[in-house]
Amino acid sequence: MIDALLATLSLEEKVAQLSCAARCYEVDELRPDADREPDATAFIERFPHGIGQLGRPSVGRTPTDTLALTSRVQQEVQSRTTGGIGVLFNEEGVHGLMGAGATVFPAALGLAATWDRELLEEVYTVVALEARERGSNYVYAPVLDVARDPRWGRVEETFGEDPFLIGSLGVAAVHGLQGREFNIPHDRVLACAKHFVGHGVPQSGRNSAPVQLGPRELRTDHALPFAMVIDQADVGAIMAAYHDIDGIPVHGNEEVLVGLLRDELGFEGMVTSDGFGIPQLRSLHRVVEDAEAAARLAFTSGVDCEVPEARCSANLASDVRSGVIDEAVIDRACRNVLRAKHRLALLEPYIEPLALPAIDPSTRVDLTQRAAELGVVLLTNNGVLPLSSSATIAVSGPNAEHAHLGGYTDPAASGVSILDGIRERFGSSAVTFTEGCRITDDPAGAHTWWLDAVTLADPALDDDRIRQAVAEAAQADIAVVVVGGNEATHREGWWFDHLGDRADLTMAGRQDELVERIAATGVTTIAVVVSGGPVGLERVVKAADAVLWTCYPGERGGTAIARVLAGDVEPGGRLPITFPRHSGQIPIHRGRRPSAHRPYFHSDSTPLFAFGHGLGYTSFSLTDPRIAACPRIGELEAGATVIIAASLENTGDRSGSEVVRVEVEDQFASVAQPARLVDFTRVALEPGQLVNVQFELDQSAFRLLDRSMTWTVEPGAFTVRLVAGGDSLQVDIRLEE
Repeated sequence: MIDALLATLSLEEKVAQLSCAARCYEVDELRPDADREPDATAFIERFPHGIGQLGRPSVGRTPTDTLALTSRVQQEVQSRTTGGIGVLFNEEGVHGLMGAGATVFPAALGLAATWDRELLEEVYTVVALEARERGSNYVYAPVLDVARDPRWGRVEETFGEDPFLIGSLGVAAVHGLQGREFNIPHDRVLACAKHFVGHGVPQSGRNSAPVQLGPRELRTDHALPFAMVIDQADVGAIMAAYHDIDGIPVHGNEEVLVGLLRDELGFEGMVTSDGFGIPQLRSLHRVVEDAEAAARLAFTSGVDCEVPEARCSANLASDVRSGVIDEAVIDRACRNVLRAKHRLALLEPYIEPLALPAIDPSTRVDLTQRAAELGVVLLTNNGVLPLSSSATIAVSGPNAEHAHLGGYTDPAASGVSILDGIRERFGSSAVTFTEGCRITDDPAGAHTWWLDAVTLADPALDDDRIRQAVAEAAQADIAVVVVGGNEATHREGWWFDHLGDRADLTMAGRQDELVERIAATGVTTIAVVVSGGPVGLERVVKAADAVLWTCYPGERGGTAIARVLAGDVEPGGRLPITFPRHSGQIPIHRGRRPSAHRPYFHSDSTPLFAFGHGLGYTSFSLTDPRIAACPRIGELEAGATVIIAASLENTGDRSGSEVVRVEVEDQFASVAQPARLVDFTRVALEPGQLVNVQFELDQSAFRLLDRSMTWTVEPGAFTVRLVAGGDSLQVDIRLEE
C-alpha cells in the first residue's frame, strides 16, 4: 500500500511530507485569538503539495476549539492532496498533554519514582486520550535519556539514571500512548521516544553539549531503553538528539541513525529531527555552511522529517533535480513518514472524529493525585512522621505558596500548592505561612519555564523574611519548610538566551540557612524538597527531623504531599536517580563498573542517597532467597529462564507497598561489568501479610557485549541480588554452556 502510494506522488509531494509546516501558535492564520477565527483555508493554500505535520495545536486553545481546528485542517488537506494523505498533529506530552485544560501529571522523574509500570500505562493512556479529544494524533513522549549528570536541566523530563528502569517505564508509556497493536486505535496516538542517543550525559551537564561515550557504553546503557520500546512496544517514531558524539552531531550521524538505530536495533519507524536540530548543524555545530547543506547531511544520515518548520528541507526537491542528493533518499524518508501515517489510518479517506471513551474528570484528578502520592520519596524520618492531625504548623519556604508543575506544561496551567494542601488537610486555623526566602524574583510556577530572562533573588532582601519565618516556627508544633528549585532554575536550556543547567547542585539563595535557623529553634522541622532533580541536601538532612523529596508533583501535588505528611497514605516513592553529597562526586550513579568505586582521600565517596532509596511508615522483611530454575546457556538462548524467588512480609502495623529489585553481577567476565538492574516489581501488603515474590530472568539479564562487540552470555559465576528497602539478599549461580 505504502509503496503504491509513494509511486503516485510527485517529488514536491514527497518532500512536503518530510517537514512540519509550522507550530500553530506562531503563524497568523492559526494563532489563538479571541477576536477572530483561525483561517485554516488560507494557511493550507500556502502548501499546495500537502502538509506532513502541524505542531502544538493545543497551546493556548480550548479542547473544543483545538478539535475544530484540527478537523478542519485534516478534512481540507485530505481532500486537496494526492492520495488524500492526512496530517500528523504533534504535541508535547512528557507528563501530560501540553495544552489548555489538560491534566498535569507529576514530572516524568516523579512518575519514575513510583516504580509502577501499570500506573505509567494509565497515565499515558490519559495523555493519548486528551490529545485525541483535541484531534491531535502524535505525541513527543516518552523521554528515554539516561540521566547521568544531575546538573543537566532536563533531568526532570527523564525516568532517571538506570537503563532498565527507564526502558521498562518507557514500554509502559508507549503502551499507554499507542496501545498494543500495529494499527493505532482512534483513542491512542503515535508515540515519539526521545532523544536518540546519549543525551543524558552532556559535557559539564550543559544541554546539547558534546557527549563522550565509547561504543560499548553507548549500546549497553544509552541505547538499551530505545531497544526495549522498539522490541516490546513497537514505538512509532524516534527523535534524534541535539548533541554530538565524539565530534559528529547526531542529526548528521549515519552510524548512529542507520547503523545503530536501524541495523542493530531493528527500528522500522520514523526518525524525526528535534526542534531546529537540522539548522543547528550550521548554527551550533558548524559542520555545514548553509541550510541546504544541513538538510542534505541530515536526510542522507537517516533523518526522515524536519520540525518545527522547513527551514532546511524546503530545498530538497531542487537538490534532487540538481543531482546533489539522490531521490532514493527522499523516497526512504517519505516511506517512513507514510508508514507512521498508515498506523494512524491517515492514508484512508477522511472521516469525522469518532466518539472517544468517556473518562470522568474526577477519575483523571484521582489518577494524578495517586501518581503524586506514590512518587513522594521519604528520604529521612527521625520518627516525627506522620504528623498528628491536631498539630499547629508553620509553613515557610520559597516553594510552598505556588504549585510547581514543571516544564512542558501549558503556561496557564494551575494546581494545588503545598501550602493550600496543608491548609485543606490540617485546617486553615492551624496553619501559618511566611515566605522565608526566595529563589527567583518571580516565584510563581509553570509560566516561568518559558521566560528567557531569569533573575535570582537578592539574598540581602531575605533578612526580614527569614526572621519572620523563624519567629512563626518557634510558636508552632511543627515547621514545614518547602525548598528546592523551580521551573526557572531547573529546566531545559534550549538556547544561549534561555538557560537552565547548573554548575553546582547547591540550592539557590538562602534556603539551607532557612532550614537550619528554623530547626535551631527546637521546633520539629520537616523539609519538603521540590525540584527538577537532585539538589545538594547535606545541610538540610543534618538540620531537619524528616526530609521528603518530590519532583514537580503535578496539579494535585499539594494535596498529595499533605496526605503523606498526615499519614493518610504511605510515601511510596523510591529514588530513580542518585543524590550526590556534592557536585564533585559527579558522575555517581547505579551501574558503575568495579574500578569506579575506589574511595576519595579524606572525603566520603558514597552518595547522600542511593538509587532506589526511600522510606515508608511501615516495615518489610525480605527472606528466604532461592533459585527455582537455572538452565544452561543454550536453554536460555532457546527461551528458558532463571527463576529466583524470596518471601516478602509486611512486618509493621500499617498497610504499604515495597519495591523489590533484582540485580545481576558477573563475578568475572571478559569485559568489566557493573551490577545491573534486570527486573523489579511493586508489592502492596497488609500488616502481617507474607507473599512469595518470584522473577523469571531471560538471557538479556545475563548477556554482555564482549570484546568483539557481540551480544553473548558468557559461562561462569553470577551474583543475583534481591533488594527491598534495607534488605539485600544474594544468591550465587553458575551458568554452564
